[in-house]
Amino acid sequence: MDQVLARARFEAHTQTEYDILRSGWDPTQLRRGIDALKRISDDEFDDLFYEYYTALHDPTRLKDEYDIGPDTAEVEGNPRIALVIKSFCIDDQNEIVNDLPLFVFYSSEQADKNYTAGPDPDCPSGTTEIPSMLPPFKDAPEDFVYPEDFRGLMINNLICQIRDVYRNMGERPPKQYDIDGFGKPHGNFDR
Repeated sequence: MDQVLARARFEAHTQTEYDILRSGWDPTQLRRGIDALKRISDDEFDDLFYEYYTALHDPTRLKDEYDIGPDTAEVEGNPRIALVIKSFCIDDQNEIVNDLPLFVFYSSEQADKNYTAGPDPDCPSGTTEIPSMLPPFKDAPEDFVYPEDFRGLMINNLICQIRDVYRNMGERPPKQYDIDGFGKPHGNFDR
């Protein structure tokens, strides 16, 4: 039933004038985000996403910044960062015009759900929010090169999110999106 509901919402979104889906659940918008990431220079990419890259390498900084500790978190036990979202805003020409602060999901071994931390702002009117969502790095390969490989990882994440939108509707994704990688996580990770 969930897949039928997801498919019906997708059809209503794409076949009517109603804006039903968030941009992170619309493959067309996610493809626009891929285009935007490919188009920006390395310097612009660094300005927008270096903080995201370092947060994925060292999520303990986020725990300190967002006050996610054993005594302050909403979970019992030692909280761990489960997912970090970095959204950016694109205009009608697929140019990145704004970025949003990091948004964090955390949990613990004792918790059966995820909790959130960080500001939850929206993109300005007339722009589209594109969410990159990645878990913290466990073991980044030694030959991982920033910014090239990280840009590729973010693009891979958006492609895999498109894959997961189709799978969420019970459909096989188009061949170009049916790849391996981390896309939309399972669980209560939707903002």
